[in-house]
Amino acid sequence: MRRNPLVAGLLSLAIPGLGQIWAGEGNRGAAILAAAIVIGNLNLIFLPIFITANPDPGILLAYWIPRVGHDAISLWSVVFWIWAIADAHRVAASPAQRPIPTR
Repeated sequence: MRRNPLVAGLLSLAIPGLGQIWAGEGNRGAAILAAAIVIGNLNLIFLPIFITANPDPGILLAYWIPRVGHDAISLWSVVFWIWAIADAHRVAASPAQRPIPTR
């Protein structure tokens, strides 16, 4: 029985890695979920540092580097999430998917 790729993508939209787990790739989904947690925590750790960095606005690089750093981390978080959705769709649509065990 093949899994619906649309459902897998929507599950990964809700929680990264959930679509892979639902499609039968539990280890892959768990790794993606763990990576999403790490990336999210990096944002939470570095955001206060970037916000409290209040250097002299006259020094252009000292003023913009913390803000660009936060934007870069945020961008990669979004890129990773989009990749997780696309990967869940691909895993569910794969013809080489392992059959779902029935009892």
